[in-house]
Amino acid sequence: MKKIYSLLLIFLLLMTSYFGSFELSKRTILEKSKDVEDILNENERVVLNNFLKFLSTTNVLFLFSSIESSYPTKIFAKVWKGEESISREQIKILYLTLRANDEYYSKYISPLKSFYPMTFGNKSPYEKVFFAKGDLNTSIPFVHYNFRGLVLYPVSALHWADIYFKNGDTKEVLRILDELKEVIVVKKKNEVEYALFLNYFHFENSSIPWVSGYAQGMGAGLYAKAYQITKNETYLKTAKLLLNSFQIPYKEGGFVVESPYGLWILEYGYNSNELVLNGHIIALQGLYYYWEVTKDPYAKELFDNGTISVAKALPDFDKEGWSLYSNIHGKAMRKYHELHIQLLEWLYEKTKNEIFKGYAERWKKSLKDVR
Repeated sequence: MKKIYSLLLIFLLLMTSYFGSFELSKRTILEKSKDVEDILNENERVVLNNFLKFLSTTNVLFLFSSIESSYPTKIFAKVWKGEESISREQIKILYLTLRANDEYYSKYISPLKSFYPMTFGNKSPYEKVFFAKGDLNTSIPFVHYNFRGLVLYPVSALHWADIYFKNGDTKEVLRILDELKEVIVVKKKNEVEYALFLNYFHFENSSIPWVSGYAQGMGAGLYAKAYQITKNETYLKTAKLLLNSFQIPYKEGGFVVESPYGLWILEYGYNSNELVLNGHIIALQGLYYYWEVTKDPYAKELFDNGTISVAKALPDFDKEGWSLYSNIHGKAMRKYHELHIQLLEWLYEKTKNEIFKGYAERWKKSLKDVR
């Protein structure tokens, strides 16, 4: 009997600590902005309801759902606590993230899948996407990560927009870009104004928030293309602000480094030691899109230097005829290997550098050999 009471006491202490931590996080956020009070209260209800369902059913997925749905409140509070002022865009990021988690976890339980794409809209360029029901009207996809819930990941949203562009679905592209524009954080350094897509979730050993060069480069290109189609100057301004972010030194929050191969755009801006092949080339694609529209020599310089780095790196990114995901990972998964081939073919088309064609053909051959 004493053992049961001891376990019950431990459980109650843990529960008190858990919800006490949540309440503290909630108060921290409200000290920065009262605009999100209603959505925070709703988040608290969702967190508590899932915890009570866990107690009544002993289904551990409800416990995971409670933990995951509380993640945004706790993370944003931790980050915002040290910031003097919070921008409208940062508040919007929190609002959308909380809204998505509240919508999802009030109807569904944790899928226990990381890198799992979800949408609250009625359209997706992919088949393997979870279509969540709810009142949230957004074209921006969210990504589920275990114990982090649904996160707003601009890389995924821009990737969808790029596919829609290639498919000729301009309407859907502009919907995504218009919504993303509301969460771009604009900063200023040495009289240079620039924009960042901030990620408010842990990824590997990342700090928070962190920046992806993939999103910065592709974003610059897609907003430039949107301007080309619509002639709306706000798209061009946004594209320019994203391009300006390439000027920020890595040690001051940037994402461009001088690697052993030359200029490299980091997909994961928190780790200068990891050179991701697909993320770097996709960022270069965005810079090329930008240059096509604007003829800005800085964009072309970044593109040219970045392609030289790829050419130098390819021998080290080849293992027995199969590509590596990055310089610190082993062989790439098949989907990334196929993507690398497509990206090298694109680089060859734009640069006519035979090394890209050669490695694309070599890696194609390895695909045939494993069938």
